[in-house]
Amino acid sequence: MSEGLTKREIYENLIIEKEQYMKDALAYEIGFMREFGELFADNFKAKIECIRLKKTIGFCQAKINRGIKINVDEMNSQIDDDMHGYYSELKRIMRDAKEIIERGKATDDAIETSKNIYHRIAKVLHPEINRQTENVQRLKELWNQANEAYYKYDVYALSNIEVAVDKTLAELGTAGFEIDERRIDEKIEILKKQIARIANGKPYTYGEILNNDTKKKLKKSEMQREIEDYKVYATNLEELLEQLLAEGGNNDSLW
Repeated sequence: MSEGLTKREIYENLIIEKEQYMKDALAYEIGFMREFGELFADNFKAKIECIRLKKTIGFCQAKINRGIKINVDEMNSQIDDDMHGYYSELKRIMRDAKEIIERGKATDDAIETSKNIYHRIAKVLHPEINRQTENVQRLKELWNQANEAYYKYDVYALSNIEVAVDKTLAELGTAGFEIDERRIDEKIEILKKQIARIANGKPYTYGEILNNDTKKKLKKSEMQREIEDYKVYATNLEELLEQLLAEGGNNDSLW
């Protein structure tokens, strides 16, 4: 426990610290997609091509084993249905990667200034610190706006929001600043565990890669190698599929 701080102060600081870890995790995820998005999309595209070929092989093999002629339209329709979810996910990945790449990257100064303003707002507006935030529509709107502006590192918007927050709180008074300190030790431990879980999981750990040029190069090499492995595998599957079709055709079991 931090020396010289009350349990309430520790609790408040942990709330803000958790928010910061969550925001940093989001920033790392955006940075990761900006750095590796195209490779990630190519990787997924190569992977689902292998899945499509395996499903097609499975369909053909099942028909051959049962001595049933293959209906190409039926096969394509079934495979398209089976692959619909994969193709939808691929479109989402490619769309997200494009949006992130096209989005301007915030400067270090903008990021740091945004953090400072957001922290000041969170200290007085976070729903776990100020009970009024969930009950007063204007405060709820300002809290949502602050989160959205911080996501974009929009210093100008955050500055205006902070002024609006100060004005609104002055009008409302400080009745909402009453943290329920029952079971506060338990709440502190829960927050610590939540912070540790965020810090040790994805996407927060992407920061270790993004902040190290050697790790970035290694990650790119690994992803490129994996893409090539999928392509080789797809070639092997295509050859197997051709063999099945030829075998089935010779036995008059296809088409």
